[in-house]
Amino acid sequence: RTLTLIARAVAAVGMVAILLVLNSPLQSWCATVAPATLAASKSLEAKMQTLGGKDTQALPSYPAVIITENEANSYLKIHSNEFLPAGVSTPAVKVQPEHAIVTGDVNFDELSRLYPNQTDMGPKILAAMFHGTQHVAIVGKVQSQAAGVLIQVESITVGSITVPNWLVEYLITNVLQPKYHFDLSKPFPYTDHVKQVVLGSGQVTFLRGPKGGK
Repeated sequence: RTLTLIARAVAAVGMVAILLVLNSPLQSWCATVAPATLAASKSLEAKMQTLGGKDTQALPSYPAVIITENEANSYLKIHSNEFLPAGVSTPAVKVQPEHAIVTGDVNFDELSRLYPNQTDMGPKILAAMFHGTQHVAIVGKVQSQAAGVLIQVESITVGSITVPNWLVEYLITNVLQPKYHFDLSKPFPYTDHVKQVVLGSGQVTFLRGPKGGK
């Protein structure tokens, strides 16, 4: 879980996979959340249910589903503690055409304590490079293809330091992909009825149609 922020958030960029935890009961402290934030979070949950639906009969139409930055960030504000590891906080996503930027604050000292296994080189390298709480920014390029959404991690910045490409590739290939069972060299498959994902300024549009193009 060293870089769950990368694993979940970067994958989320086209597929909004960072919002994997759906239909989870709201904790009692949600009553203290601003009504607008709570409403935006619940709006995203409803849209994700639509995107994840498996209709057995064709519908007359499949309207596009648009998820905004505000909805995604409202959801993260309420629910991120349910799926991010200790040491990772204040996650946020910013959407731009063909790109998404995911940010968060990471306490590397806390993360290193979660990994006592001395053979796990990923955490050891990070612990040697970074200390204390640092602001992390991840830039991902998103391409919607026929088979799904292809995501390329373009850069990771920790504080004022840009993580070297060789280390980014090492962490993705040897730490994240085996642990979370994904492969960034292949597109993430679309959910049923989703045909294309378009990233614009401040929003992600899911274009939909009948399954199999019928």
